[in-house]
Amino acid sequence: MDPYAERQVERRARPGRIRNMFIVLVILLGVLALLNPSTDDFAEYAADDLQEMLGQSLPDGVSQAVVRPLVQSLAERDNYIIFSVFSLPNIQDSSTFIGDITAKKRYLGLFKIFFIEL
Repeated sequence: MDPYAERQVERRARPGRIRNMFIVLVILLGVLALLNPSTDDFAEYAADDLQEMLGQSLPDGVSQAVVRPLVQSLAERDNYIIFSVFSLPNIQDSSTFIGDITAKKRYLGLFKIFFIEL
């Protein structure tokens, strides 16, 4: 008797399980596409981030009148349909003001509220 002749266990995924995973994936991609952040969403995040970085609260009028329009004009958005990558000049790098506009901070934007510095 051959010990290797044992019946092999079949390890196939069930068709219903694959279909359910596909449906969940399509729904997740749809939600990502619908909630892809805009430049306005990023400007709001950047204004809040600036307040945290300064350690003090900016008056709401200053944030609305100065910071958000400035970020909107400086931000570059690369739209990848399910997420966006935003680029801003690195204002903490002194070479930015000397003429090197390639020094940039990049952020990955997801779900209109999550921005991750890359």
